[in-house]
Amino acid sequence: MKNKKALLSAGLILSMGVALLSGCASGNSNSKESQGASGEPGAKSVSLTFAVETPKDEETKQVWQEIVDGYTSKHDNVSIKLDYAPNDGDAFRTWLTTGLIGGTSPDIIPSRYTWTHEDLNKDLLVDLTAEYDKPNPYAGNKVWKDTFNPSILNEMKNPTSGSLAGITLQTLSIRVFYNQDLFKQHNLSIPKTWTEFLDVQAKLKEAGVTPFAFANSKPGDNHYLWAVNMMTNQLAAEKVRSFDFNGNRQLELNEIAASVDEGAVDLESPDWTGYMPIIKDWSQYWAKGYNAMNGDAAKEMFLRGDAAMVMAGNFELKTIQDSKARKFEYGTFALPYLTKEQNPNAAEKNYELGGYPDLVFAIPKKVTGDKLAAAVDFFMYLSSPEVATIMGNKMYVATTLAGVDLPSNLSGFQFVGERILVNFYAAHIDKKLNEDLVKIGQLYLEGTITEEKYRTELQKTLKADMGLVLKTNDWTKENGYGTKQQ
Repeated sequence: MKNKKALLSAGLILSMGVALLSGCASGNSNSKESQGASGEPGAKSVSLTFAVETPKDEETKQVWQEIVDGYTSKHDNVSIKLDYAPNDGDAFRTWLTTGLIGGTSPDIIPSRYTWTHEDLNKDLLVDLTAEYDKPNPYAGNKVWKDTFNPSILNEMKNPTSGSLAGITLQTLSIRVFYNQDLFKQHNLSIPKTWTEFLDVQAKLKEAGVTPFAFANSKPGDNHYLWAVNMMTNQLAAEKVRSFDFNGNRQLELNEIAASVDEGAVDLESPDWTGYMPIIKDWSQYWAKGYNAMNGDAAKEMFLRGDAAMVMAGNFELKTIQDSKARKFEYGTFALPYLTKEQNPNAAEKNYELGGYPDLVFAIPKKVTGDKLAAAVDFFMYLSSPEVATIMGNKMYVATTLAGVDLPSNLSGFQFVGERILVNFYAAHIDKKLNEDLVKIGQLYLEGTITEEKYRTELQKTLKADMGLVLKTNDWTKENGYGTKQQ
């Protein structure tokens, strides 16, 4: 009861502060010396530190600064300093956790949507649920939650409490980038099925062209993970759809743990590992040394014209489009879907990797009072059509907002299939399984270990790690794996 009262008290303070800030969100300020964010003389000054993952290029840093300046130009009493977090997965999570626990985090922090679930459960983040019911002054005063794509916002919700502890500004889409000049030169059409995809690569290889630059030097290269996830869903997603307890069309951590606990997911079964021989067969068309090639090397090989295709997300579009090394026209297509010819369980349709919340930001629990009010107001600005347009045109970010069209440069990233349902190989779900998938997979591709050994090792890791998840969270079949009220 004590915590509930404290939360209510914080909520009242926050509501008053946001009201002050929002009052002039779309208004004009005449004198920076005499007026503040509320449009009244003497408004209290607020300073915020806003951290983003360190961009790979200076242009992106400049866009972030443009967005910050756009906000502060509307609020004379608010100053925002840009800060940068590590962009390496492990270092990033360590930085985030250390700052949250030690109280040294910036006032606004980057995160991952599953991390906001974990950190809210640990009482390290501000619960923004009540704020989402309020109007966003930067979006025509529409209710804030109604401005987002419903399925993406639903996924932002904590799977056990339904609370929201952050905002998401981007959704991802993975595509095969291809060299249009090479395709025209060899009279090749864009493949839709896996059979067509292999045929295209066989013709390129026969003509002396390296078909595909595939990065597989480490788990973080992601090429292997992306392919496995898309294939796994095409082959086995329907076997666990009943574990989607909250109906958001993607299994959350508790739902994955439940499916493993009840034996619905078994990586020793060919039903779940039918991708293994398919990917091994595909590897004959990859550039030599793929197990030592990182993501940047694969991309550069494609940009030089030394490989006809490469996989990348919309987050790489700017680099590819602006590259001075590229002397050819490029296009994109979705990774072709499997047919019954590859596996009798194939759904024969695309399952898209992406469509989930990304570019996520949260507010540490230490942020209170006027700072908290300003941070929430800034979040509303970040998730406005104005900012979505800037980010789409200059950062090639696919917005999470509903009713906002993607800019023409992102038209090739519109979804053409269902979003993947199961994603247990992802590092934020099971880090060791993510590592084993690639590291042991390298040995499998090289022929050092058998498919049976590969399956056994993956199942051992998944079973042990999900068992620990169940124990740590006190999730059991009896309590609906955290979905039933105690």
